[in-house]
Amino acid sequence: MQINVSGLLREFPKAKRAALAGECVRIKTREGNLVLMAEKPASETLLGALAGNIQTPELEPETTGADETDWEPTL
Repeated sequence: MQINVSGLLREFPKAKRAALAGECVRIKTREGNLVLMAEKPASETLLGALAGNIQTPELEPETTGADETDWEPTL
């Protein structure tokens, strides 16, 4: 999409939608052309995206098959 500065001021929502849709918006000025593009959001890991939605049970010695001495530090 190509637009000039006055058109950008008049039709900013249209230019913004185009940029967010992945289109390169070129703004023509007297000093030279400018480019308006949207940044891609940083990708999140699957667990990071689901943070707060996954419940994990607390592990207790009875559920792991270990006795209490297995949980003590040893050297």
